[in-house]
Amino acid sequence: MSTIVYWFSGTGNSLHLARRIAEGLGDTELVSIAHAMRAADPPRTAERVGLVFPVYAWGPPGIVHRFIERLVVEGKPYVFAAFTCGGSAGSTAAITRKLLRRRGLDLAAAWSVRMVENYPPLGGAPAPDAQQRHLAAADRRIGEIVGSLKAFPAGVTRDGNPLFGLLGPLIHPLFLRDLPRMDRKFTADDTCIQCGLCAQICPVGNIDLVDGRPRWLGRCEQCYACFHFCPTRAIQRGRTARQHRYHHPDVSAADLTGGASSQGQPGETP
Repeated sequence: MSTIVYWFSGTGNSLHLARRIAEGLGDTELVSIAHAMRAADPPRTAERVGLVFPVYAWGPPGIVHRFIERLVVEGKPYVFAAFTCGGSAGSTAAITRKLLRRRGLDLAAAWSVRMVENYPPLGGAPAPDAQQRHLAAADRRIGEIVGSLKAFPAGVTRDGNPLFGLLGPLIHPLFLRDLPRMDRKFTADDTCIQCGLCAQICPVGNIDLVDGRPRWLGRCEQCYACFHFCPTRAIQRGRTARQHRYHHPDVSAADLTGGASSQGQPGETP
């Protein structure tokens, strides 16, 4: 049974989830949302279509909003979503369902997976030993999701705390509104080695290099890939020099900067 999973990821949590789903289901094509947004891809056909991405302010990232708004899928596939988050997914399933309905698609089922929290404005990632505990619990949860997906469930949503589900429709639009200006506090300190990885890994091309050093251009997605993957921890967002950096241990910078898609094998990104 054919499946397409569209994924977006900043620190690798969601790419890891997408890979595990592909491995469990088989016959699955993994497609980077960031790459698809830059390409004029034709409509894709599959019996299952999945969306995998992190939760931002109790809703989908801005790039995922824009992707769904232009998504064209032939036929009436089974559509599911899986979200990674540090706490509660809030209103993410409800917002995703509404976006898909505008494209004539129904969200059959959705799940959330608590992964390692890594948002610097909220304190960033925990210490490495705590990261390992979170990852072990997350992998158990992912196994449950893959098992459920094989049965084509309908109406399954796991958004977590219902209070955050109510707050999401209020907070999330404000977050999206302020996104373009959220990179104003980014800087690169004197440990910058001018490697250019930050510019390469940014999913929306928001980083330019001036004399080898990064300059942010005002269209940030708040994925923090530049922050967490910087090899010398040179990128700061305010007073973050002492924060732990994090990316999923099974995901490299090359995995996020590669190409469009891969055919259902974990670790196989172009």
